[in-house]
Amino acid sequence: MSTWVLGDPQILQFDDINCYPVDIWRVIAPANSTAPRSSQGHPVTPKTMTPIDLYTYIHSGTRAPQRAWRSRWTSFGLVAAVAVATAIFGIPTTALAKPMPSAQEQVIAEAAQIAIDIFDSNLRLSTADRNEVFGAHVADIARQAAIFLGVDVQSMQQAWMAADLAHQRALVNGLTQLGVPYKVNAAIENVAFDCSGLVAFAWGKAGVALSRGSSAQFASAKPVKAEEAQLGDLIWRPGHISMYLGVPSAVLQTPYSGRSVELQMMNNRISSWVKYANPLI
Repeated sequence: MSTWVLGDPQILQFDDINCYPVDIWRVIAPANSTAPRSSQGHPVTPKTMTPIDLYTYIHSGTRAPQRAWRSRWTSFGLVAAVAVATAIFGIPTTALAKPMPSAQEQVIAEAAQIAIDIFDSNLRLSTADRNEVFGAHVADIARQAAIFLGVDVQSMQQAWMAADLAHQRALVNGLTQLGVPYKVNAAIENVAFDCSGLVAFAWGKAGVALSRGSSAQFASAKPVKAEEAQLGDLIWRPGHISMYLGVPSAVLQTPYSGRSVELQMMNNRISSWVKYANPLI
C-alpha cells in the first residue's frame, strides 16, 4: 500500500491487493480536519470514492474558495500522483500485455490436454513409451509457446525437456486452462481461476498439494535462484504468483479481472526483483 499526502486534511491511498489492481480511492478525515462530518459532529467513516468524486470534493464548498488556476493544478497533481505510482509499482499490469488469439489458446490448450491424457492413460502404452510420447508432445507445445512469445524455440524446448517429470506435468496441466477467465478466489477447472488458484490446480494435478494464497504457496516452497529455476517453478511478488516457463521473463499466469490464463513476458522492471521457488524441495 502506498500513500501520498495531497494537502491537509486529505490523504489519498491506492491499494494493490491480491493479483489485480483495485481502483479504490479513499478519503480519510482526521479529527481536526474540515472534511465532512456526521450529524453528531464525528468525522465521516472512510468511504469509497471515484477519482471524479474526489475531484468534486476537493473543489466543493467544504474547502475554502480557490482561484481557478490553483484548482486546475490540484487536479493535475492528482493525475500526476497516480502516474508516478503506476511507473513505480507497475500498476495495473504485471507483464507485457500481449493477449493470445483465442484460436491459438485453443490449439495449445488442446495439445496440453492430449499430452496429459496420454501420460495418464494405462492402456496400450508402457510407462517408458508413455513418457516418450508425452515428452514429444511437451517439446511441440514448447515450440508453439516460444513462437507466440517471440523467444528462441530451441532454448525453450531445451528448458522444458530438462525439467523433471513433475515440473513438466504441472506446467502442462496449467496450459490446459489457457483462456479460462480470472475470478477472485476461484479455482474451478475450465471455469475460472485467480493467480494462486491456477498454481494450486496445476501442481495438484501433478500430485503436489499447495495451499491457496500466493504468499502461502511461496512460503511452502524452497526459494531458488533465478538461474536455477526450472519449468513450472513458482514466481512470486507481493500479491501475485505465476509459473515459470523455463526462459527469462516468460510466465504462465492469470493476472487480474478482465484477463485470463495466459502466456506472458514480464517486463524487465518486474523480472528484476521477483522471487523463485521450487514446490518439490
